[in-house]
Amino acid sequence: MQVHKSQLGNSDRPRACKNCALCCGKNRLQRHGSYARRRKIDGTEEIRVHRFLCPQCGRTWGVIPDDMFPRRCVEVSRFQSLLDQRFGSAGEDPRPPPATVNEEGCVRRAIKNLSERIPLLCGLLGQLMPVIPKGDIGSFWRALRKLGPLEPTLALLAENFNTSLLASYRSLIWQREKCPA
Repeated sequence: MQVHKSQLGNSDRPRACKNCALCCGKNRLQRHGSYARRRKIDGTEEIRVHRFLCPQCGRTWGVIPDDMFPRRCVEVSRFQSLLDQRFGSAGEDPRPPPATVNEEGCVRRAIKNLSERIPLLCGLLGQLMPVIPKGDIGSFWRALRKLGPLEPTLALLAENFNTSLLASYRSLIWQREKCPA
């Protein structure tokens, strides 16, 4: 599972998941190494993502910067500006530069994943979101952007529902069936 750095608060490591049947969130996670991850879509910047391990249940957590998606190279702010431009929900921000070929491919795949997850995300976000027909990505994106910037929404989804905007966390397959949508 990957958590954003802002979710740590003053701590130097994440807390174990409260929903875990084995440890109930009481174990202190142990540092478990790190791995390299590309931050920019063109691969020019690389960062270290620190990993933590729950000694009881064996699940691992990676701590990623706030402006990154789990398992995606495109930055959250860039993704947000490209989708705002595409779906007509841009605010006062100036028009972003056109997407590169790599960004366009990444955004196209992300839109496909996002459109399949609309019912789940509307169910998880509850009354914050209106009822949106499956596959209406433009209406969903405009409603999601009315909630504010994307980074706090990503943190909310990760912290409260163990999921992300574009995919469920692979380590929590057993919990996906319990989602409200």
